[in-house]
Amino acid sequence: MAVLGTLAAGILWTPFDPYEQAFFDLRISGSSASHWLGVDRLGQDYFSRIWRGAGNSILFALLGSVAALVASAILLAAERTGGRIVGKLVRAFVSFGIAMPAIFIGLLVVTFMERGPLALTIAIGAAGVPFAFRQLRVLWGELNGTAYVEASRAIGGSVWHRFRFTIWPNLWPQLLGLWKLVFAFALLELSALTFLGLAGDPNWAELGTLLRTGQGLLLHSPAFVIWPGVALCLVLGLVRFVRN
Repeated sequence: MAVLGTLAAGILWTPFDPYEQAFFDLRISGSSASHWLGVDRLGQDYFSRIWRGAGNSILFALLGSVAALVASAILLAAERTGGRIVGKLVRAFVSFGIAMPAIFIGLLVVTFMERGPLALTIAIGAAGVPFAFRQLRVLWGELNGTAYVEASRAIGGSVWHRFRFTIWPNLWPQLLGLWKLVFAFALLELSALTFLGLAGDPNWAELGTLLRTGQGLLLHSPAFVIWPGVALCLVLGLVRFVRN
């Protein structure tokens, strides 16, 4: 958790400005005491760009995954309380969304919005809703049918009382596990969309964008592709250790 927080802190601080082209005379150089991962082809400190890129990836994947869970909870509440017709519409909407890949949704979103982090966050949030809704629906159904919930209902407990004291304490750990999956999907989808050039700014420090720009140097300087890939795998691996 501490390592993940350190990577996310790259949003706030890096050793050098990740966008300042201050080391053009050292571009595409190897590691050194001053530049641990070298300098890229635009004269930018690559360690700072990796750190900022990891922070940006974590931040926007976090926003997208939380948005997906919130939207899924709203849809679940609408399905449960909106009656038969609303329930059918919600399930049809989710089934339609399952067939829509994140890349298609991203392309659709940037058609109507300016390319950038906001459009990407909306795209990965929307792409995560069908999966999150289905998993959340299963969790809710299992918990709502347990003996202790039935007992709370039998003694006259209100809906809020049942949710707060019987459902939520048991739902929270499973909800955290679901968030980990949604976050991992959101992170991969974000990096895939930026790798395809949907970030707007081609020099934006994000792991997918760094992989895209480093691709042209794969044969000459493979480190410019390896390090963003390592950072992406590291973030994905660390998420599973998050505890409630």
